[in-house]
Amino acid sequence: MNEYAQTIKATKIALPAVVGLSVSKNISQLKSEYQSELTQSDSLISKYLAKPGIIDDTGMVKVAGCSGFFVTSDGYILTNRHVVCDAQAEYQMVWKDQKYPIRILTMDEKSDIAVLKCEIKNVPYLKLADSDKLELGQTVLAIGNALGEFQNTVSRGIVSGLSRELKTDDQEENNQKFYGMIQTDAAINPGNSGGPLIDLFGRAIGINAVTVLDVENIGFAIPINQTKTILKELLKGNW
Repeated sequence: MNEYAQTIKATKIALPAVVGLSVSKNISQLKSEYQSELTQSDSLISKYLAKPGIIDDTGMVKVAGCSGFFVTSDGYILTNRHVVCDAQAEYQMVWKDQKYPIRILTMDEKSDIAVLKCEIKNVPYLKLADSDKLELGQTVLAIGNALGEFQNTVSRGIVSGLSRELKTDDQEENNQKFYGMIQTDAAINPGNSGGPLIDLFGRAIGINAVTVLDVENIGFAIPINQTKTILKELLKGNW
């Protein structure tokens, strides 16, 4: 099978296991957080909240969208910690055009990994590859919900670098360092965070995590091997 046919096959294997994560906040919380912006009628936040249907009947507002993926048939989900770490927000899983409640089981700040649980059975899930065996130049696919709106977005690229170190912010108090990251030129857009980086067999080799702003074709994923110990302990009931 040639590479293009293998790409299509891998995509078909992986897509059913990829989920969206909807991030919402109560309008009163938003008013508290963005009081100064909301006093300006021309601010982006004011314009967003003025759109019809943005505030639902319970006063909740969707503020972001991101991605995750099933790793077991009984609803365990991998994603990034940074997309589910706001204690003031509410999170739901979006799968097959339906919303489901989820629980956050654990978050690891150092690795930026989070494990979620949805009480759902017999779901398709991704097998986990051995990310220690990745090769430079290997073809990979990034899957997620680009910008939190465009579901089932697939981008293709290669492994551009291995064992990269990365700082996420120039401000000392917010500086977070990551180690051992996979660098890829597959497009990782806002909303793709938490989705899988897969190989041509449809196996997860990483979790899409970070893109470098104002630079083309540089994105980073957390190697999937970093998740295996956490998942093993959770499935054994030791977490």
